Amino acid sequence: MIRCDNVSFGYPTKELYEEINFEINTGEHIALIGSNGSGKSTLIDLIMHEEKYTYEGLIRRDGEYRIGYISQFVEHETKDADVFEFLAAPFVQLLKQSDELGIQMAKAEDMDAAYEAFQKVQDEIEAVDGYNYEANIRRQLGVAGLCELAQQKVSELSGGEYKLLFVMREMLLRPQLLIMDEPDVFLDFENLLALIKLINSYEQTLLIITHNRLLLTQCFDKILDIENKSIREFPGTFAEYNSWMLETKIEMFMHAKSFDEFLERQEEVVKRIQTAAEQTAMPKAGRQLKARASYIARLKKMRGEDPYIERPEHEFHLAFDKDKEPIAITMTDYGLSYGKKQILKDVSFTIEPGEKVALVGVNGTGKSSLLRDVYEKMEKEYPTAIGYFKQIVESDHTLGLSGGERNLKQIDTLIEHPHEALLLDEPTSHLDIYAQIALEKAIREYPGTVLMVSHDLFAVTGCADRIFLIEDNTIREMSGRAYRKSIYKKYFASDIFETERLRIDKEMKVKGLIRAGKYEEAKNALLTNQKDEVK
Repeated sequence: MIRCDNVSFGYPTKELYEEINFEINTGEHIALIGSNGSGKSTLIDLIMHEEKYTYEGLIRRDGEYRIGYISQFVEHETKDADVFEFLAAPFVQLLKQSDELGIQMAKAEDMDAAYEAFQKVQDEIEAVDGYNYEANIRRQLGVAGLCELAQQKVSELSGGEYKLLFVMREMLLRPQLLIMDEPDVFLDFENLLALIKLINSYEQTLLIITHNRLLLTQCFDKILDIENKSIREFPGTFAEYNSWMLETKIEMFMHAKSFDEFLERQEEVVKRIQTAAEQTAMPKAGRQLKARASYIARLKKMRGEDPYIERPEHEFHLAFDKDKEPIAITMTDYGLSYGKKQILKDVSFTIEPGEKVALVGVNGTGKSSLLRDVYEKMEKEYPTAIGYFKQIVESDHTLGLSGGERNLKQIDTLIEHPHEALLLDEPTSHLDIYAQIALEKAIREYPGTVLMVSHDLFAVTGCADRIFLIEDNTIREMSGRAYRKSIYKKYFASDIFETERLRIDKEMKVKGLIRAGKYEEAKNALLTNQKDEVK
């Protein structure tokens, strides 16, 4: 479908890709991963709009095909339509256009031109199975488990619900290649499960940028990983890719070490010949010296640069003044309404000093509004003591930055200025996997009090002492351990959170041994863990 051959591109201040090569084949479901700022969004824009870019290399395409695209940020439509009407709108428009052209064709003087226009629309209808759109919409709502939303007004949907709806509409239009940039961001758990079902049931080609660990463990049959201006292409699951990547890097470093040891031996031989040549002044020794020196130069050229092993780019330490004490967070008889609709009623809670609490619930239950109101109340009581992380904010200082880079700027503020309590609204959203892990570690180690809104199950289960679950217009409290068990017992065959924790621990251990030059130990650690996984 698409093949990139030796593609290089960058901006004046940053080189993004150096002679990268990869393929997108028909029917593949591909995850495009990489650290924040590595050029993932730019790469998909280059694929879609190569005419805008001056790049080196070649992008080959097999014929013409339709490309659908869903960006990180989808503007919420507020038209007075329900969900079914929203999903049906493109098909209704096509069928209306077909009817109008049919009427015009009956009156047309230039029958050939009129028929050509009519046939073009008919081809578009055929491509999207337009005459069966109602049945297809019902089927897709069923796949996602969202049949009950069919008659709900689009204007009443939360941002996460609307984004899922937007994904559904693009899938119904059946582009041969559908590209999505972080479609999972801000989806609650139920909608994330619906997205997983939609992805896995989609019959066309998918290319998806994601940092979501649940999505990565449940979807995709191919991985593209941008790293150090190059790209790795792997046909297989994310777990398979991770093991292969670690094994390959160990082998590369071991090979490089053997090559270096061989070079050192050759250089010792040259030194001995040079000493002999200086002592005897024999022409033969001089010619041998020149030949060996030339040989070593060729070997060094063959050797190239050291293999790449990424360093932990993120090590967050959320600032806390050791001379102060954590503070409690309290709310009493709190209520929240949107117009005439009661969202929360008579909500009261206390978060003890130093406690970590996650506020979870489906989209539209008022989590962010509650967090904002808690912040406004606490800021009045404790000026300067409360740190507040908002969902993605756009300002003159963040224009042009990716979602992850914007969030990293907010985290920098929490690192630079000490607070006795932190209120965090989706803090791991848009961050790459290693930044997520580093932030989770920082939250666990932070001495102060934390109230965090999150749909990231790995962050919730990895950080929270207690869970505030919003349901039925109030809050139900549970321990972090009980919440985790309730999730995986209800939805998964095993404890995916523990499996992911073990995978990350293994990766970090192996990479640490590689960086320390302990390649045999790294290999043994990887093999031991692989045997344990098989058991």
